[in-house]
Amino acid sequence: MNKKLLSLVIMTAAWSAQLTAQQDRHFSMWNENPSAINAGATAVMDEDLRFVTNFRMQWLTLTGEAFRTNAFGFDAKLFKNGNNHLGIGLNFINDATGDMRLTSNIISVPINYTLEADKNLLFSIGVAPGFFQQSIRNTNMTWNNQWNGLNYDMNQNSGEGFSPDNAVSSFDIGAGLNIKYNFDPNSFLNVGLSVNHITAPQVSYASTMVNNLYRNINIMASGTKFYDDRNFGISPQVLLQFMGPNRNILFGTYFDHEMFESSKRTDYVQRSFFSYGVFARWQDALIGSIAYKFNGVKIGASYEFNLSKLSEATRSSGGFELFLKYSTLTDRKAYIHDRKLFRWNRNRGGKRM
Repeated sequence: MNKKLLSLVIMTAAWSAQLTAQQDRHFSMWNENPSAINAGATAVMDEDLRFVTNFRMQWLTLTGEAFRTNAFGFDAKLFKNGNNHLGIGLNFINDATGDMRLTSNIISVPINYTLEADKNLLFSIGVAPGFFQQSIRNTNMTWNNQWNGLNYDMNQNSGEGFSPDNAVSSFDIGAGLNIKYNFDPNSFLNVGLSVNHITAPQVSYASTMVNNLYRNINIMASGTKFYDDRNFGISPQVLLQFMGPNRNILFGTYFDHEMFESSKRTDYVQRSFFSYGVFARWQDALIGSIAYKFNGVKIGASYEFNLSKLSEATRSSGGFELFLKYSTLTDRKAYIHDRKLFRWNRNRGGKRM
């Protein structure tokens, strides 16, 4: 283990009360796929169908393999009755950490139901059964009793008692609720609460130890206030995660600029936005993000500047992130076309919202 990586591990342990481990759901642009954190937020988007993929690399300045996270998500509305509907999805997260390849694979199938409490208020509750698997490559580890006085002898038994396959796996489940309030057709607020790893899956590799993954509590809020007369909106986001002694607090806002089509169209047209945002992870990093949405496709990127004591090892380089998302309507009967704005708005009883 090189000196920089060793320093990083020591500092991460010392600051565990302030930082959340990379080994769990950990994206700066978390709100692009909220169902990966909260089963209650499955399929609460305006569209009927959504696909999203995320990619993240962290601490690129360290010698050796970078910390890497890949994710894929899908959710859809089924059995629609007005705004009441069943939501179902699929989420897969793969995370690999450093030269020791501490790897996590999480698969979940979030299922929820959304109920229209009144014309502006939607209430959703859901569960996410799934599978948790974690493995480690201990061939790259060195231990004190492998030091022969001149160098490390990797062939010498470490005596650490790892299991033969260095892997653990188990059933996992999460649950959550989400409340969405629509102030008008262009402005809304989402508030959610979820608990993941309810079964506290075992993450021990040594036969002499029993460790379980901490339950993950998430509190989140996001929304948009859009000003039609200025073609401009503000989209703040807040995420609080608590996992044992660790916490992750992420907050900030996007600034959205709507871009209109220049020609009249009579088919379905989704709104186009260019967005940029500034976010902060409490006692850890400053994050800059950009995104562009057009014809149902949204792409975005973010970069983190590390500000904590970890910056000594990372040279202030945090994480780099990309996402690609596609969302669309499958049923347009509940919408009417707005020729002035070249988009479709939801129709209620023949009246435009």
